[in-house]
Amino acid sequence: MVSETLPEAGLTVIEAFNADEAICILQSGVTVDLLFSDVRMPGSMDGLGLLEHSLENFPTLPVVMTSGHLLPADALAKGARRFLGKPYSFDDAIAVIVLELAKSR
Repeated sequence: MVSETLPEAGLTVIEAFNADEAICILQSGVTVDLLFSDVRMPGSMDGLGLLEHSLENFPTLPVVMTSGHLLPADALAKGARRFLGKPYSFDDAIAVIVLELAKSR
């Protein structure tokens, strides 16, 4: 649902169904300015695995993690730039994403 809201804020979204698809997108050479991921997702790895992969292969890519089951300190300790706990408002998600994009430019 967040991916449907972000274009209204002027942001371009590339949506991935799972971590494997996200990794394929990242490796395709397409420009990605920020990774926004839930911790729980289908596929061969969860969001923390995706976070680890992105840090190893794309160390300058900011990653914002979200979850209703993980403590913020756990995600931040693993290298996420920001953590957004569930439930959150779309306005909160947009604000965090815009802030992190501004920091990385």
